[in-house]
Amino acid sequence: MTSQKITLRSLRSLALVSGLSFSVLAYSVTSLPDTACAQEIRRQSERNGVVRLAVHEFETGKYDLAMLFGEQAPEVKRISFSGSETACAYQPLVLQRGGDWGWHMIWQEPGKGLFYARMDGDAWVSSPKKRIADQLVQQVEFQSNGQQLGISWQDETGQQFSLRSADEGRSWD
Repeated sequence: MTSQKITLRSLRSLALVSGLSFSVLAYSVTSLPDTACAQEIRRQSERNGVVRLAVHEFETGKYDLAMLFGEQAPEVKRISFSGSETACAYQPLVLQRGGDWGWHMIWQEPGKGLFYARMDGDAWVSSPKKRIADQLVQQVEFQSNGQQLGISWQDETGQQFSLRSADEGRSWD
């Protein structure tokens, strides 16, 4: 082979390797957790120490919403199963103890809306998520008074909305 052919072949190989390196680098950067979005809500539990509603990485670069119990090597209970490629797919907003039966959870999914679910404290299974609002919201507040629950929020224009539940979050009106 002539030196010109060898040089051309070497340049092609270098371009191929460089292209592969760039795509691997781009994937690893996009799969890193985004620290600009809220990723957990912490609560002190009377029995188990710290309880968190958090965005959790279940597989490399795949994120879902979960409850985590304890600090060191926490017990993880998965709530969502979308396997999102961004840690900002969920924004935990409220984690509140629900009597002696479990937990109330409220979170936002950008582009999808505001959601509520209950987590049973014995079986550690979540109820199906209930869409509370279809758009992104702000100023979310949760009120709990025994069986009576309330969720209030503002839309992007500042208009106030609310929903009430008379049965600890099983149904809303």
